[in-house]
Amino acid sequence: MVARMDALSSPPPSGSRDWSELPLDALSSVFTKLGTVDILMGAGLVCRSWLKAAKEPDLWRSVHMSHHRLVEVMDGEVLRAMAKVAVDRSAGQLEVFVGKYFVDCELLKYIWDRSPCLKGLGLSYCGCLTNEGLINLFAKSPLLEDLMLMFCKRIGGHDFIEATGKACKQLKRFSLGKEFLDKSWTFSGSKMITDASGITAMHELLSLSLIECHLTNDELVSILDSCPHLELLCLRGCNNIVVNSTLRAKCARIKELTLPNACPAESDREEEF
Repeated sequence: MVARMDALSSPPPSGSRDWSELPLDALSSVFTKLGTVDILMGAGLVCRSWLKAAKEPDLWRSVHMSHHRLVEVMDGEVLRAMAKVAVDRSAGQLEVFVGKYFVDCELLKYIWDRSPCLKGLGLSYCGCLTNEGLINLFAKSPLLEDLMLMFCKRIGGHDFIEATGKACKQLKRFSLGKEFLDKSWTFSGSKMITDASGITAMHELLSLSLIECHLTNDELVSILDSCPHLELLCLRGCNNIVVNSTLRAKCARIKELTLPNACPAESDREEEF
């Protein structure tokens, strides 16, 4: 045991590399290959020079806290604190934020108040977010171009989607996935109004993904007519759509098309942010 401790405490062999002495730009380049969680919980804690590199604002233009395995098991309060550290390190340069589960309206407000350059937001399974909270934030986000809202059970409805389209005039990419389908329905007289009805206000869309949403052929035609720049359309799980020759002809201008119950030969790529 003593011999082992002596070996651990002895200086590195002659000619070995001291990674703490790497130039700042080299460290920053390496850190760009790591994820947000890995930097905050690992690489940035190694030594002073690595911590200095981990605080470079350019490193925090994009903050992704969704796919890391630790996000599934860590306490939400800890994750929200980590997200705030990442936002602070961006020094106002944050352009993209992607979160899951732990994101609440207070954290989003923190992000918005400190991120005037925010262009992309991706949220999934965020059960405590509300329509009102998001709409108030979107009103302050003229630069927002990419928006993904996947399975956030309290988010949706015609009024919310329409207000989003009107507030985010630059929106180019929109993805919506519903977790509780029945709650996405509202009625005006005898006519059912769905989340998708409000998408007609998003005239600048290039990409639209609707996952398991109640959408009819007529509503889809209205969206296609209102969004002349649309290049990608994914309708996975939108089983009210009747795929026929008329619909395919209407969608002929779409470069990447995924229709409900699409066969493997058709475009069916997994939605990513």
